[in-house]
This record gives sequence, structure tokens and C-alpha cells, in this order.
Amino acid sequence: MQQVSSLHEIETFIDENGEMVIGKNKKNNVVVMSMEEYRNHIFDDKTVKQLLKSEEDIEKGRTRKATEVIRELKEKYGF
Repeated sequence: MQQVSSLHEIETFIDENGEMVIGKNKKNNVVVMSMEEYRNHIFDDKTVKQLLKSEEDIEKGRTRKATEVIRELKEKYGF
């Protein structure tokens, strides 16, 4: 990951490296990274474990339809 400090540097970085993802980190800094870096970053161990747990929940029927949950929220909170 490369640190950039101006819009021109971001544009140059994108021109040189192709498709990029621009976001903000926990320190509220703008982060620019390649799609490959982004994919590697989002699929860290923690994310993979959460996805596997989600798939297990689906397989074991521990899910509810979104329409049902939204209806219940509307009834309970009036929105």
C-alpha cells in the first residue's frame, strides 16, 4: 500500500496501477489500494471465519427471511 497526499497523486497512482479501491480506515485516513490488495485484505482470517459461520447458520436453518424481520420491526417500532 502506498501513501498519497493529494488528488493528483491518487490519479497518478490509479493511472499507473489500474483499478483501485478508495476508502477510509479507522483513523479516518483515505486509503487507496489495488483490487488485489483489497481482496486479500477483506478475506483475512476473521472474515473467512465469519463467512463460514454464516454458511453453517444457513445450512442449519438458523436464518429468517428479511421481510419477516422488517415486518416485526415495523410493528414493534412503528417505522
